[in-house]
Amino acid sequence: MNKKNAFPVTPSTIIRLALVGVFDVAVLSLIRQLLDDGNYPLSGILGVVIVIITLCFSLENLRYYRWLGVSLAATTLFVLYPILYTIYLSTTNAGYGHILTKQEAVEFLESQQYVPESGQQYKWTAYRSLESTNDYVLWLQAEDDTTFLTGIGTATKPASIGEDGIGSADDKGIPTSIQGYQRLEKRDTVAMIDQLGELEFGVAPDIIRITSLTVAATTQQRYQYDSDSDTLTDAETGLAYHPEEGVFTTDDGQELPPGFRVGVGLDNFERFFSSSALRGPLVRIISWNFAYAILSVLCSFALGLFIAVLFETLPGRQIIRALLIIPYPIPALVSILIWRNLLNPDFGALVSLQNSVFGTAPNWLTDPKWTRIAIIIINMWLSYPYFYIVSSGALQAIPTDMMDAAAVDGANAWQRFSRITLPLLLKIVSPLLVASFAFNFNNFNLIYIFNQGNPPIAGSPIPAGHTDILISFVYRLAFNSAISDYGLGASISIVLFLFIAAITWGQFRYTRVLEDQTV
Repeated sequence: MNKKNAFPVTPSTIIRLALVGVFDVAVLSLIRQLLDDGNYPLSGILGVVIVIITLCFSLENLRYYRWLGVSLAATTLFVLYPILYTIYLSTTNAGYGHILTKQEAVEFLESQQYVPESGQQYKWTAYRSLESTNDYVLWLQAEDDTTFLTGIGTATKPASIGEDGIGSADDKGIPTSIQGYQRLEKRDTVAMIDQLGELEFGVAPDIIRITSLTVAATTQQRYQYDSDSDTLTDAETGLAYHPEEGVFTTDDGQELPPGFRVGVGLDNFERFFSSSALRGPLVRIISWNFAYAILSVLCSFALGLFIAVLFETLPGRQIIRALLIIPYPIPALVSILIWRNLLNPDFGALVSLQNSVFGTAPNWLTDPKWTRIAIIIINMWLSYPYFYIVSSGALQAIPTDMMDAAAVDGANAWQRFSRITLPLLLKIVSPLLVASFAFNFNNFNLIYIFNQGNPPIAGSPIPAGHTDILISFVYRLAFNSAISDYGLGASISIVLFLFIAAITWGQFRYTRVLEDQTV
């Protein structure tokens, strides 16, 4: 054997292969469960993850790719799969009333029972087995006062007080005990009513189910599905339901919930671009989204650059810099909550100060104009330390001889800054400005934590707020409204992703032109 290609058998190799085996077994068991549940996309992604990890950690000639393989597997699972799943959701009607798959909806409907006209109703008392907590019997009293005893999977038969195993009656004529079983008290029955309601007593076709705290009845399966004709028949009414647009519907338009997910093609995208209900709020939201992102970047950059230039040559600037970047290490969540309390119209410290000094204060949380201004101010507070640090470093990279030459030529301070410092600075920081714009365009945290996109837009047919940006509007539409629409939310997310990608690409092209002009 060629020693160069021999597989080294060492304790570390054995341990590594054993861990890979344990990992594969665990993930394969998860894949099997997902396949049983019908989740084929995630099963496929996990299959890809298994292949990547197994190959990288098993083959010696791939040992240099092991940690790269882990990163690739994590990227596949946590980045690629959500993207693919979002694309899939955007082509479905997933949302309120359409959460289940068709198979799950059919199984749910087929589990529904009804009491036929010929069905018998009884008053019931439950007894639990002394040997098994999952075994119960029912003492039944018919309307004509005849009594019966039935159990899970055992035939219902007439029974009387004093027969073998049946104890004496209480003041209501109900046995105090049954041999091998303990009578459930009323409080226990109330606590276990959901569990008892799922049990089937007796044998087919005379299945008895508990329908309420006092009534048990002979029930039958209400809905029966015929896969050949793709029809669901209601045994109680005789109506036939056919699947139409994700819900079983009769010929005269009666719908039977729950609905189920079906493919709708590009209908969600068409609805996004053409719906009059969406068009009104979206124009406001998109306009504010651009204004918010642009003003946040410009104001934060301007303030950070101003401070960097102002304190560039000041004595003690190290201490000043340390104080100025205090907002940067504080978690944004904490800072936003502090600002929200400071601007609270009832007990906010800044509002109280404004009232004391000016006699009045704007409503920072409910007035659309002032709420937007507050958001810009808060974002500037959160972001200016970043641009201050970046600008301070960039200023150090600008050659001082150019500034000295301009001063000798008679250029004043503003001319030196606007014609030399700023163009050179923009050449350095423009990629960071582009990245900051893309981040702020999707800055969900500030919008949602501060005011949840409120105040609401009056008269809007869909839930939307004056300070909503596209990403918070998508969240509100998909998860935070009475009628969740995952499909439409996913389609808007894809449009938003492509939109940001196009804007970022265009800004980088402009940055490249700017660099060429300053060379």
